[in-house]
Amino acid sequence: MRARKTALLWERFAAADPGLMRLASAMRAVLGAAASLTVLAALGQSGTALLAGGFTAMVTSLAISDLHSRNQLITLGIGAPVSLAALAAGAVLRPYPVTAAIVFLLLIYLAVLARQYGARGQGVGVFGFMGFFLAQFAGARASELPAMGGAVVVAFCAVVAVFYGTGFMTSSRVLARLRRTFNARLRDVLRDTAVLLSTAQDTGTLSQSLERRLDRLHAAALLIGDFLDERAVGEATDGRILRHVTRAEVAAQRLVVLAVRAARTPRDAPALLPDCLREIDELAAAMRLPGPRVVSPTGIGATPYEPAAPRTAGRCREADPEGRRRGTTRQALRVTAASTLSILGGHLLSPDHWYWAVMATWVVFINTESTGEVLLQSARRVAGTVLGAVFGYGLATLAGPYGPLLLVLLLACMFGMFYTPADAYWAVTFFITGMLSMLLALLDTFSTAVLVLRVQETALGVACGVLATVVVAPLTVRRAGDEELVRFLLALSRLLDATTRSPSTGTTTSLIRASHDLDRALESFRKACLPLTHPFNPQRGRRDRARHLLERLEACAYHARNLAVVAGRLPQDDEYATRITAAADRTQGRVTRLIRLARRRRRTASHPERLKIAGALSLLSGERRTRRGPLSPQERLLLHLNRIDLILTALARAFDPPAPPAERVGTPRCAQMQSGDSYRCPPRPAHHG
Repeated sequence: MRARKTALLWERFAAADPGLMRLASAMRAVLGAAASLTVLAALGQSGTALLAGGFTAMVTSLAISDLHSRNQLITLGIGAPVSLAALAAGAVLRPYPVTAAIVFLLLIYLAVLARQYGARGQGVGVFGFMGFFLAQFAGARASELPAMGGAVVVAFCAVVAVFYGTGFMTSSRVLARLRRTFNARLRDVLRDTAVLLSTAQDTGTLSQSLERRLDRLHAAALLIGDFLDERAVGEATDGRILRHVTRAEVAAQRLVVLAVRAARTPRDAPALLPDCLREIDELAAAMRLPGPRVVSPTGIGATPYEPAAPRTAGRCREADPEGRRRGTTRQALRVTAASTLSILGGHLLSPDHWYWAVMATWVVFINTESTGEVLLQSARRVAGTVLGAVFGYGLATLAGPYGPLLLVLLLACMFGMFYTPADAYWAVTFFITGMLSMLLALLDTFSTAVLVLRVQETALGVACGVLATVVVAPLTVRRAGDEELVRFLLALSRLLDATTRSPSTGTTTSLIRASHDLDRALESFRKACLPLTHPFNPQRGRRDRARHLLERLEACAYHARNLAVVAGRLPQDDEYATRITAAADRTQGRVTRLIRLARRRRRTASHPERLKIAGALSLLSGERRTRRGPLSPQERLLLHLNRIDLILTALARAFDPPAPPAERVGTPRCAQMQSGDSYRCPPRPAHHG
């Protein structure tokens, strides 16, 4: 009994941290720092060398964002010489503040520009920035370079030896943990769905809980897809895993939609029950994952998997290097301009601690693009710093006389910094400031004035960042959202194109990878619109319109995901192939028109009605049923194409509102409906009705 409870507790813990990625990052930082400090202390190194070793071990977790262990090792191998070079430059130039500032700005520009090369480029940029920052923070002199350089090398070796020597981050273990996370979240969905079906009544709470469960399940599926995309080995097995994870996710989503629909329309519940049972059977089949004998979370038992099939098509992924280069160049210019202001203002506040302002400026631009995102990140940074200063002051005051306790608290704050989810950035900053307080206490430089200065430098740094965002190549939230919307529509266009080329050819994996690209584009759009959809946004009209648009895109992605799963499994049928091609071509026309509207939509548009935000799940469960009884795969594919077409029509009408009633004489009633209602118009093709 105790073993079962322990297993369930660990399962809950693992489900909250997909693949234990955050735990791995926190362990890399804490164990690497502890091992580095132990080795350096045993060698009798100075306090500056100890600081360099512990700091560098922590930076490895800041810089590493690769999912695959091999790629992490490559990034570490590149980061070591970059860190040493930046540290040497910072120490040598410290007596020459003007030259040091110019070199620092050049380094910042290059570090941000490197982000165009993906996770590894960003990681290398972090190593370079942090190496120079370490020289300023530690007050390093050229004579101390050999000891500090040796400490940096020891830190890198300690991280590799402690972490990878234990085998914690091997590819197979990471993938196994990701799959366990997916299974645990799938069980949560099934459990809540069973409760909803048993009560046969939706009070709103259950459907909201199910929507959150589906979001968590989708996040786990995306992470598995990202991991399989990154490692690029074992493609036959990877394709099978991706197909079956996507099939399981799609079946779970269909089941939830049917369950919510049955709960909200009790008179239709008996007719929907067979559909629910079919989705449960589909879910059971989908969870027969490749690899060793796997027990599915539905309790079906262990099942072997079929032999590998060759990969017949490449990924439906179209890179946009030119757009990525423009974005990183714009970001580099803005960060450099903001850092220039931070250096000047920081020196006015404190000639000895000006680098804190630059650090704040650097951080608020990480993973942000628009002015709204920078504002949101800045607010979180300031809030976390203020709260962390109070927390750190209390801990440092209580534990000040006890050096070992301060070190333990420092490592605990370091762990919290990396284990905290990235979307709770204020908490990350909270632990960073607490860790800094413990460090200052260990160095005997802790005081209330230093913590107040820390808050002031942070406020200055984020203010410089916001100012630079507004002045230098400004990018509004609306423009950033439109750019991401266009990328979403282009990904949808590629999926539709693959659908017309792929029916009956068995290229299921390429279709699913195309839907994965679409989901990633949706996540990028969601992130770009976060300043608008945030609960604290005072502009309720804009917030509701952004949420309304996001609902429609989530529903579109749901149907596209279903489209990818169904299209690759169609039997050969020339009659339906013609109809599918015609439906896809019609939808492609909608996509093309919507891209054109998104690229040139008006600054202001009339929005007479108050939009009702209900959530994508409510939207999907409210769709009109086409007919009773099971649908063939061809009919299901046509249904999803038609649903996507209706959503795109509604979006186009929202972007380009129809003319006043006097100018629309003879227009069909369905076409006159507002964007919120046009989604529910009956399907036009007769064979869908």
